Amino acid sequence: MSTVLNYSVRTAALASLGAVAVVTLPLPAQAQTTQFNDVGSNYWARPFIENLASEEIIAGFPDGTFRPDQPVTRAQFAAIVRNAFQQPLDRTAPRFTDVPNNYWASAAIADAYSQGFLSGYPNGAFQPETQIPRVQVLVALANGLGYNPSGSVNEVLGVYRDRGQIPEYGQGPVAAATQNRLVVNYPNIDVLGPQRTATRADVAAFIYQALVAQGRMPALQAGLSASNYIVGNAPGAGAGSGPTSSSPRLVPNGTRLNVRYPNADVDIVVAPGQTVATSLQIAEPVRNSQNQVLIPEGSTVQGRIVPVEIRGAQVTAARFVADALNINGRTYTINAESSPIAATSSVNNTTLQGALITGAAESILATITGNRGLGSIVGEIITGENQPTSTSAVVVIRPSDLDLIVRSEFTVDAIANN
Repeated sequence: MSTVLNYSVRTAALASLGAVAVVTLPLPAQAQTTQFNDVGSNYWARPFIENLASEEIIAGFPDGTFRPDQPVTRAQFAAIVRNAFQQPLDRTAPRFTDVPNNYWASAAIADAYSQGFLSGYPNGAFQPETQIPRVQVLVALANGLGYNPSGSVNEVLGVYRDRGQIPEYGQGPVAAATQNRLVVNYPNIDVLGPQRTATRADVAAFIYQALVAQGRMPALQAGLSASNYIVGNAPGAGAGSGPTSSSPRLVPNGTRLNVRYPNADVDIVVAPGQTVATSLQIAEPVRNSQNQVLIPEGSTVQGRIVPVEIRGAQVTAARFVADALNINGRTYTINAESSPIAATSSVNNTTLQGALITGAAESILATITGNRGLGSIVGEIITGENQPTSTSAVVVIRPSDLDLIVRSEFTVDAIANN
């Protein structure tokens, strides 16, 4: 029998933080309390714990304690989700080699599996007594509740300083959990601690927030200090550990920058092998998962069109590489680049109307198009080497079509009034 509580499987599940829709056995008086002698008035998770206890969704131990810092095992967590949520049984549970029929949580494990919250290991084991990490709790909740991330996963996870510790399998589910405000991080809101063992307090907070997301529990009042540790909540006064409205904000690796040529929708045409300096503008605001503006529209991206060598291919190409970003007069060093754009000879005078063409590209285009009067359609000769080459192709870059991706994360100052 589990060491959580030794009254019954149902009572053990409740004491493990599980919810019961119908209480079929009377609970000990000690387990029905909403206040616990080891959860003080200043304890970070007190509102989550006491609110769940008041609804008889969780319970403590016979000695009046809750033991909030005690780790949670996979079996205990299975009992929690089995009773806390009414998800359909969409798959048949296998016979796990380390879960005998008489194991206290065998039915809970089977249901948690069938509901999609938990799975076993490739060797057919479930490892019921293994302590469960925080990342696995969040993955389980996101999967079991059917949450999927929207938008850029990298951008969402950019709110965590230790996002590099999130395993690949957990990145999408953790992003989805974040977007649904299931994640509660104490003491630092921007530190997820994905590999840290989940405690009873952690699980209480996650479960409470999952019930809030389902509309089954009310959101914590903004004035409570505990609400400051919910990722995605506006920072409250006196939090002391979460980001504030003036804190620097992270632009994560993988963020896409939509750009345009300033004040015009034109192509830039260069000759293969050229390096050409030019500036572009941010075409639409870049926001984080809290909908805060990281990079406002109209910010200037300074960079270069550089030649690209494609190994094993008889193709010349170029890409745009961003070196700096100017936001409201403040310049940030950045590392962002587009995919290579292959040179082409499929151009005509119509598509070149108003284009920005270097001198070397103009000479090549005269040969390709047969038009020696290209000067009439050249809007501007931008900087760069203008020596003609022997190639019969040019690189045509449409800034609005560039897939400009940030390759190294960087921080920017908070943007006021956004």
